[in-house]
Amino acid sequence: MQSWFTFELDGESCRVERESALSTLAAFLARLDPCFSSYAEHDAHLSPRLVVMGLREGERHRFRIVDAGLVLLPMLAGRQIWTPEGIRNAEPEHPVNLAFHKDRFECSGGRLDAVVALAFEGYYRPDLRRRGQVGDQFDAIATRSANVPAIRETACEVFASTEQLRHEAARRAERQGQESWVWTGRKDIFGDRFTRALFQLPDEGPLLYVDGAKNRFLRPGNLVELLKQMRDYPEATLIAGGTGTPARSAKGSADLISLEGVGELTSIETSEESWEIGAAASLTHVAEHIGRECLAFNKALRRFATRPVRNRATLGGCLAAAWPAGQLAPLLMALNARARLLSADGERDVPLSQFFVGEGRTLLQPGELIRSITLPRATEAALAARGSTSQINDVYLAAPRRTACTPYATAAFSIEFRERRIVKARLAYSGLGPVPQRAREAEEFLAGRTWGERTVVETLPVLLRSVEIAPPVPGRIDAGYLRQLVGTLFQKFHVQHPSPESQRPEGLTATSEFAKLDESFYEVPRN
Repeated sequence: MQSWFTFELDGESCRVERESALSTLAAFLARLDPCFSSYAEHDAHLSPRLVVMGLREGERHRFRIVDAGLVLLPMLAGRQIWTPEGIRNAEPEHPVNLAFHKDRFECSGGRLDAVVALAFEGYYRPDLRRRGQVGDQFDAIATRSANVPAIRETACEVFASTEQLRHEAARRAERQGQESWVWTGRKDIFGDRFTRALFQLPDEGPLLYVDGAKNRFLRPGNLVELLKQMRDYPEATLIAGGTGTPARSAKGSADLISLEGVGELTSIETSEESWEIGAAASLTHVAEHIGRECLAFNKALRRFATRPVRNRATLGGCLAAAWPAGQLAPLLMALNARARLLSADGERDVPLSQFFVGEGRTLLQPGELIRSITLPRATEAALAARGSTSQINDVYLAAPRRTACTPYATAAFSIEFRERRIVKARLAYSGLGPVPQRAREAEEFLAGRTWGERTVVETLPVLLRSVEIAPPVPGRIDAGYLRQLVGTLFQKFHVQHPSPESQRPEGLTATSEFAKLDESFYEVPRN
């Protein structure tokens, strides 16, 4: 094992030697240079220390905004980090640097640093196409001590310039049949200092690092190496994004095995019938693959933490945590997802609705991990194979505020039809008890009925009877309110999806019309 590794910091090689494997990037930067002293004061909710990570995701090169206080140092081996200070110094004439100045936005220097980092990532995002996405890009700016409307409007101007650049590059690439490379970010259309370095990143490869206290950080390169290391270090903690990494395992070990280098766990495979999503794929990575087709997943993700956290949190990690109020589990259960579990003894496949067995507990056995999540698609061929003609699904969350809080309850519904008659219904909830749950009795009641207001009204008593509400916890929300939410959220689902054809939800207000959330940043000129 080696006691050092390197990564790029603001365009220069940075060597890390014998530093604690449990140390965060923020703590390292604070010790490295006085100009980074502010990184020592970190709060994931109130004052995240945002930096931009450059990395490879398969064939795609990406800049991802991350919280330096939630990223462990060894995770950076072979990657790039750009701090807001480095972005300013490297290319002062960069569009982001020219657009964002302190005096315009009525905020502190630290807050402006976060804005610059978020705008920098957005500038290079190939999927950032419409004004409605700006709020999600800047949702880590949870403050009233800044001129947020000015920040958003300036960001729209910056993103419009990059969208124009992307359209022009796609037109040129079309002649070589590489247009899709532009829209997926596999081609460098910018040619600036940042992207040139990004596209020159080598394969990360495996890492065997030991710090000064003899704690190990292992990053295997494939499943065979991973299973061997799990056998050799049975007390080690498995990590992927690291947003919920414990300091030590229950047995006292501080050894860590990272899943990020295992391609089988980070890839997403698409077939006609389903998506096979690697358990170590980040939530952002998953959304970029399935979000256009599975609108409910993107909707659920917009309420999950902030973009810097979503860029690191993984789908498998969220499920393995077995959080009783988890926002993603109900939707995956409603969509009939399955988990593939892997150990040295082989694989087994379990429905996600049976995966959770208690608060913080799952079916995972010692030496076992989630390999992937299989999520059925709703294409015409896939539905026909299941004896259906259409499907509607959606997810709803009730919480004290939009993000950075524990939800009161999350509900997800999926209904498959043959014409207007219900073939299969799946209704799932979290936050009501120790584990996410399906309303089985109500699902059976709905089967064979015609979707409509009368059916919904008749289903409500059965639904309320089939969902378990845990006894109230002192200081938490009233159980009566939770029970009311069970029926209210189902009624809202019907209002927004009144027919089998209404896959896109009906708007309940005129807000989106006035805000023009679907308006693109750049209007393509007509020939």
